[in-house]
Amino acid sequence: MKQNENRYIPAKKNGRFECQVHEVKEGFFWSTTLSLMSSSFVRLCSSKKEQVDWYAPEAPIMVSQEPVITWIGHATLLIQVAGINILTDPIFGNSSILFPRIIKPGVAFDALPPIDLVLISHNHFDHMECSSIRALVKKNPHIKLLVPHGDKYWLDKRSRDHATEYVWWESITIAETVTFTFLPAIHWTQRNLFDRNRSLWGSWIIQSNEATIYFGGDTAYGAHFASIAHEFSSIDIAILPIGPCEPRDAMKHAHMDSMEAIQAFQTLGATHFIPIHWGTFHFGNEPALLSIERLQQGWNVAKLKPYAVLHIPKAGQKLMLPD
Repeated sequence: MKQNENRYIPAKKNGRFECQVHEVKEGFFWSTTLSLMSSSFVRLCSSKKEQVDWYAPEAPIMVSQEPVITWIGHATLLIQVAGINILTDPIFGNSSILFPRIIKPGVAFDALPPIDLVLISHNHFDHMECSSIRALVKKNPHIKLLVPHGDKYWLDKRSRDHATEYVWWESITIAETVTFTFLPAIHWTQRNLFDRNRSLWGSWIIQSNEATIYFGGDTAYGAHFASIAHEFSSIDIAILPIGPCEPRDAMKHAHMDSMEAIQAFQTLGATHFIPIHWGTFHFGNEPALLSIERLQQGWNVAKLKPYAVLHIPKAGQKLMLPD
């Protein structure tokens, strides 16, 4: 990334997007891949699967003017605001044979209300999942897919030309009331052996008269949070990833841990914090609940502003925000 005044803009070299120097070490992809394969092998060889008691499905409402946020699992949320139903990074099945779900989706696919819009943060299989997107397009023929630059071609072959793509800081306003802006993140993209970083990655902000909601997607900690805070000074709700966190030497270049997520929340100046990217797939070497336990511990000792509120919903539990 290059920095232009207070905005980070994506840099591209030889057809591939680049992170800042020092943000992602050379060889990160292979070290992370080996780590994930190792953790997967340990789980497959285990005689007892870890069970997570974080499943509490509620019947979703059909539409809402005030913000209602339902964590479905991983980075998939149903965000309802200003009469618009939004899904983020939809995945309703397993990420792969090696990475089965630990908990079922908090909202079953058939129980979803009509979906108006899908936000995609990047093209990894656990964020841009083919069968979920195809099913959403089939069920919602007027759906819009807002995706990072470089992903439209792949999606058009599977979603009948419903996708529009964006680079950082580009916006679109829907129904004259809700504006979506694609924003920076520190991550990477890849779906096969040859397309590493051919498409962009990022985060999203949703602005309406009712609330401003930041969806962090998947990211490491970095100066982009200060850049976003400079542009958006009144963020009501920050939805931030907190895992996988171990082994830290490999994960820190693309994933925040719980303490870094708290730091990002403080930098953004948000009021409500909702953690995601934990407890659904076992991607790291840590126990499935370690990220959320560290978040709770860190929150209790962090020097937070009095109005800061931490929400830890179970999968399927509706949050009606702001309070």
